[in-house]
Amino acid sequence: METKLQLSRSNVVLYLILIVIISLGLKLYLVDFSLPVNSDNLSYVLNGIAHSNGDFDHSPSRSIGWSLFLSPFFSLMNSNDFLDYSNVAKIISIGVSTTTIFLIYKVGRKFFDERYSLVAACLFAFLPQLNYNSVMALSEPLFIFSILASFYFLLNDKSKFIIPALAFVGFSYWIRLNGIIFFLIISLTYILTFKKSRIFLRNYGIGLVVFLIIISPILLQKYEQFGDPFYSSYQDKMFSNNYEELISNLSSNTEASASSYIENNGILDFMYTFFISGIFNSMIMLSKLSFPYIFILIPFGILFSFRAFDQKSQYTKANWIFILSSIFFMSFILSVVPEKRFLLFLMPFLVLFSVIPIHRVTEYGLSTFSLSRNQKNAFLVIVIIIVIILSGLFTLRYEKLDPGLEDEKMDFAQYALENLHGNTLRDFGGGTDYINSVILLDYNNFQDFKISSLADDTERSKLAYQEIGVSASNIEDLILKGEPLNLNYLISNQHDTFYYPFVDQVYHNEEQYPYLIKIFDSHEHGYEKLKIKVFEIDYEKFN
Repeated sequence: METKLQLSRSNVVLYLILIVIISLGLKLYLVDFSLPVNSDNLSYVLNGIAHSNGDFDHSPSRSIGWSLFLSPFFSLMNSNDFLDYSNVAKIISIGVSTTTIFLIYKVGRKFFDERYSLVAACLFAFLPQLNYNSVMALSEPLFIFSILASFYFLLNDKSKFIIPALAFVGFSYWIRLNGIIFFLIISLTYILTFKKSRIFLRNYGIGLVVFLIIISPILLQKYEQFGDPFYSSYQDKMFSNNYEELISNLSSNTEASASSYIENNGILDFMYTFFISGIFNSMIMLSKLSFPYIFILIPFGILFSFRAFDQKSQYTKANWIFILSSIFFMSFILSVVPEKRFLLFLMPFLVLFSVIPIHRVTEYGLSTFSLSRNQKNAFLVIVIIIVIILSGLFTLRYEKLDPGLEDEKMDFAQYALENLHGNTLRDFGGGTDYINSVILLDYNNFQDFKISSLADDTERSKLAYQEIGVSASNIEDLILKGEPLNLNYLISNQHDTFYYPFVDQVYHNEEQYPYLIKIFDSHEHGYEKLKIKVFEIDYEKFN
């Protein structure tokens, strides 16, 4: 009988360092240190700077954990260049993502021996979508680390480890608002997977107390600021029919609660809209996130997981419960906001299932062949090389930021703030990417940034330019619904965007819309990369 080869600890560390180096190379290819952050990451960095100056107000739309994590590093800096803070945030984000490689190896050891745990680390470390996200200075890398750490402690025969598992769930709530969902997910996984006993319930109770202690400061802060410990700007607005309607409800402060939706549309329509379609969206997004190699392995991993005789059945069951319950609880969010970022936390768990077919074929072969120990090792090396090649090719497909295009976006942001005096339909083509940057950085000193000024729109309210959302199915419907909201301007892109594609179609057919008066053409302004037109709505001609 063939004995299994055990890797020494020094060899494992050496291989992990090699994996880290390759993963860092892929990340450094994607990162751009010449341009500052300009979207959600802009808010995180500015909030981190505010925290370093003693401002710990809570943002109404995002959690405070990632910006708090950044703030000690920012407090060591003394720079007048925002780009320096932006780059430090990117470096820390890359560092957190890289550190998670070691954690996924440790989680892998709950399922496999050292060799296949290293394969799990490879599949995670080289996944292009995770690497791309890690260079954006967003909260996902820290969130993934926290959730994965919680799952690592959960996978233990001793029930006392539910305590640190729930502690990390508490930290995840600090990092992202949807972190509160994982209290239900981890609790459900723990209850359904592990043997019940008096100690089981006692340790769960202690873990619950620890969880509440960890999240209590954020609940108290929200209560003090907003009068509601669970306040979010999306509260009572999340149950909208689609993302355009959500943006419209946020703009007009219109309620869209679950009860009002059920009252207007019925429980069956509610279930279909917020659960069935949400689960469908999840499947589509997970399939896209699984390229270029997870999507090949995961079907076989799912199949083999039902008879995973070399893995602890309760751990495999825990992974199943975690994945399925996560998709279920996230479905109502993803039905409205189909954003792939929201599912990145599931990738380590899919990686674990993806290793199972590699393990099964390598160790046991197929009915027509079996491998010797040297052949097994060679096969694993070949698999890893293929993964690296696929990852590298897929990474090359990511378009790096074009400095010329970003400069034109910045120039247009200046133009819009100075010339568009009224409500502009929110654009999703990238033309307004730098609006917040100009408002918060060019018109103000970022080192004196106050979180409350962003929370109550103090800075935006000083300007005539405002962005609003309107839920509509076509251009005529948009204008009819936009008139009572004082919608003045539309930004049309050369290529159709996911939201408001009918507005982008005006770009090539402006003569068909006499009530839309062109006031800006990027081509006429000498732009070479940014292709947009701005139209002012003439309601008299429309009516």
